[in-house]
Amino acid sequence: MKIHHIGYAVKNIEEAIKNFKDLGYKTLGILEADEKRKVKIQFMQNDNYTIELISPSGGDSPIKNILTKIGNTPYHFCYEVENIERTIQMLKRKKYLLVENISPAKAINNQKVAFLFNNEIGLIELLEKTKESAFNA
Repeated sequence: MKIHHIGYAVKNIEEAIKNFKDLGYKTLGILEADEKRKVKIQFMQNDNYTIELISPSGGDSPIKNILTKIGNTPYHFCYEVENIERTIQMLKRKKYLLVENISPAKAINNQKVAFLFNNEIGLIELLEKTKESAFNA
């Protein structure tokens, strides 16, 4: 599995974008509102490192719990996989818990993603690799 990006929870996505630009990051695609997950998303890149800034878009956003407990923080790694269903089954056998079923990722051209949790390493995201792994423009 290859790391695709690191998910970074932020309270104020516009301020975070400005601050990451000061560190040499450039935006990838557009600021996306994902109504299903109740978050705003902006991908950014610095050389070969890609981060996904995620902020709540409403009071009942699941990302709000992380921000309340910890504050702005990296909180998941996303791994690109060839076959998401097969990878999920393999990880379940290794004691990973599927916490969000396979669904389209609006900010990554509706590619298939799923989230799993492991007590030893925390939350991970799987992204099924396609010929076009581009971000929305």
